[in-house]
Amino acid sequence: MIDPFANDHQSMQIGELVIENQTDKIIIYGDIDLTLDAAGYEQAQQLHELTSKIIQAFENNDEYNNQHQSKEKDDQLDKNIDNPFL
Repeated sequence: MIDPFANDHQSMQIGELVIENQTDKIIIYGDIDLTLDAAGYEQAQQLHELTSKIIQAFENNDEYNNQHQSKEKDDQLDKNIDNPFL
């Protein structure tokens, strides 16, 4: 299992799905068939573990948390923004 956003050299594969780790992004490509059997269950478990680790990395990242504040708490709620469709 990779350690999300920790380095630029880890990769893993689940079925034909390839996951490449980088310090600024996770690259996922390929495809996977989750069959309703033991093999499909194991692959689904691996996907679940991977996505949980990725979400945890976002939640533990102060830079991400500071950039993505709730709009309800944003100081610029009343800021006028030009309509790009006019």
